[in-house]
Amino acid sequence: MNTRDKQTVETYVGTGMDLDTLYTCFSDFSREEVAEIYHNYKTAYSMEAGTNSMSINCS
Repeated sequence: MNTRDKQTVETYVGTGMDLDTLYTCFSDFSREEVAEIYHNYKTAYSMEAGTNSMSINCS
């Protein structure tokens, strides 16, 4: 998976998409890679925000 693909998955995670839906949307990629990106994003966001809340910019 290249950098652009990883960023796309991260964008979907950032919108609140759950892991099962990500597997469906990105079926061309391995589940392990998608899960790793998902968990890394969630961990980084939780540490940054200090909570499990979600922020969406609708502009």
